[in-house]
Amino acid sequence: MRKMTINEWIKRSTWMLLVMAVVFVGCNDDDDDMEPMDPSGSLMVSDQMLTENNSIIVSSVTMDADGWIVVHASTEDGSGPVVPDIISEPKMVSAGTSENVEVMLNSDVDLEDGDMVWVMLHTDDGTVGTYEFDGSNGLDGPIIDEDGNIVMTSITLSLDGDPTGTLTVMDQTLSQNMVHVGNVTLDRSGWVVVHAAAESGPQVPEIISEPLLLEAGSHEDVMVEITDFTDLTDGGMLYVMLHTDDGEAGAYEFDGSSGVDNPIFDADGNIVMTGITVSSASITSSAQVVSENMVTVSEVNAAVDGWLVIHADNEGAPGEVLGQTMVSVGMNSDVMIDLGDAVFAGGEKLWPMLHIESPADGEYGFPDNGDGPEVFGEDVVVVSFDVEAPSGSIAVSDQVLQGNMLSVGEITMNATGWVVVHASNANNDGPEVPGIISTPVQVEAGTTTDVMVTLTEAVATDAVLYVMLHTDNGVISEYEFDGASGFDGPITTESFTVGAPSGSFTAENQVTSQDKIMVESITVDQPSWVVIHRDNGAGSFVAPGIISEPVALEAGTTTDVEISLADGEELTDGETLWIMLHNDNGTVGAYEFDGSSGFDAPITFSSIDVEAPSVTASNQAVSATNTVTIDEVKAGVDGWIVIHADNGSGAPGTVLGQTMVTAGTNANVVVDLGDASVSAGDMLFPMLHIESPADGEYGFPDNGDGPEVFNGDVVVVSFTAQ
Repeated sequence: MRKMTINEWIKRSTWMLLVMAVVFVGCNDDDDDMEPMDPSGSLMVSDQMLTENNSIIVSSVTMDADGWIVVHASTEDGSGPVVPDIISEPKMVSAGTSENVEVMLNSDVDLEDGDMVWVMLHTDDGTVGTYEFDGSNGLDGPIIDEDGNIVMTSITLSLDGDPTGTLTVMDQTLSQNMVHVGNVTLDRSGWVVVHAAAESGPQVPEIISEPLLLEAGSHEDVMVEITDFTDLTDGGMLYVMLHTDDGEAGAYEFDGSSGVDNPIFDADGNIVMTGITVSSASITSSAQVVSENMVTVSEVNAAVDGWLVIHADNEGAPGEVLGQTMVSVGMNSDVMIDLGDAVFAGGEKLWPMLHIESPADGEYGFPDNGDGPEVFGEDVVVVSFDVEAPSGSIAVSDQVLQGNMLSVGEITMNATGWVVVHASNANNDGPEVPGIISTPVQVEAGTTTDVMVTLTEAVATDAVLYVMLHTDNGVISEYEFDGASGFDGPITTESFTVGAPSGSFTAENQVTSQDKIMVESITVDQPSWVVIHRDNGAGSFVAPGIISEPVALEAGTTTDVEISLADGEELTDGETLWIMLHNDNGTVGAYEFDGSSGFDAPITFSSIDVEAPSVTASNQAVSATNTVTIDEVKAGVDGWIVIHADNGSGAPGTVLGQTMVTAGTNANVVVDLGDASVSAGDMLFPMLHIESPADGEYGFPDNGDGPEVFNGDVVVVSFTAQ
């Protein structure tokens, strides 16, 4: 039978496909809404040398369903394939993308150098797994692209040409002595090998790698293992080279003289090889103190993702694993590793070792689950460094405590640590340990100034205390020193002497106002209290009890300090009171003096005599100018003497007149009653008011100026007009 040309076959097969489509639709009335999807696919294949296996290599095939790759002969004029006959064994490929697919040509195919053939994709829509295309049965037909063209490509075959190939390989850091070759393309099976470097090129015929056999086609990410480390050096050069496999198939036989498995040459007659510089993965570290259970490795240059593992010392070699952290391929700077609860005093040796991440599960699994050490040649990538002892210095001066706080002028540490305060021991020749009398304060590595430390116990004047630096090497940010566990051990200490709190005040004998005691001025060098004690009748004060509300004072000078009586306390006219300054060295802001705890002890004291504010008035006739005269007004502050009429019940009523009085004793105070009409026998009530606000205007009851009181009672008397 005469073979059809491609044009004849397309006309015939198109008609057959239309007929089949009609039959399909007619036989599927229940699926009117379903539109069958045409199979699709694409292929990539290049001109090439026919392999020694009498096959061609298809670089890439992508199909949305299982199908066939076949090879057709070309028409004499090269205008297309001869169909339906094929000159190859049909090659089944699965749905998806396949690379470097080898298609065997029929053994009886008669080809010459330079002949063209056509590589074509077909469906597998008949008996699955059986190639049935005959151009007329409608089975396993060619796949058509979206433009209506058959998916096929013509290539030119070489039969007698020299082997060809290319490779792409870059300078690199080796992992596990493997050279990474980015791409290798061969027109027939061949070898990838690595040669050591000589003065002007590769050392030949010897190789330093395991020879790697590759089939014809394109290969990505090829790994070649170095097996001879004699000439492998960090920063040295190696040569990656392609060789043929033209002797015994699958056996690398190149010896420079036998003529088999020779290097492959390019079109310019040059050996297909690339010289590369290789380096070892590396670790750079330096002596350091372990801070917060962490060490820092300054640089890790990793060939692949992996782990930086810190080993303890085992008689000058790596021992048990103390900690690890992941590192990424490339340069990693300032890598920090947590060493857990290991304790270091200084002088120990640690071993940072690089491991690879294999399998890639994000879990460090050595030795039971991969993640072995990185190597270069026969050497594990590992270094060591010495652990330095934590150190620090303290600058603290003798001082008066500010409340329960002391100030440490400067702290310098080479690691994160703690500053605490210890009391003197029983012999007064050093600190009492392990107990502390302060709240621990964490300080960072470096220099910190003006560190404030809170004391938790009262300390006496002239007491010697010890400021001490400790490490922070157990549970980080938790002070754990107990003198036995080894955690948070001491580094250094400095002592200082607690100064006596100081203060002074000025307070005069006085007439009270509003049941308050006035202190003109108070100066203290630390947070303090001012309080009032009763007189004990023997020339001193009653202690520890006080009769006032404690008034808190900041360091410095405070003027016009008013002290109020405590609830239930009253004053006696003419009694002696004791004004006393106390320290505030317990819970700041809480008055805690009890005479025994040591908290808020007295600083200084002095007595004053107090008088009650008073008004003295005699029965009298109202003057011709409608005024009355008050014999005496004794006022604690500037104020007003106010004349009230009788409200009809023997108590102060309507205001008839008022006049200002000054603090102190005012005699014969005249009060104008204005237009008020006062008859003989009327009772009048002189009442003392305070001037507040100080505006010179009597404003009670709408604008201050309320009545003066003593022991809670309004200061008021009465007299009878005559």
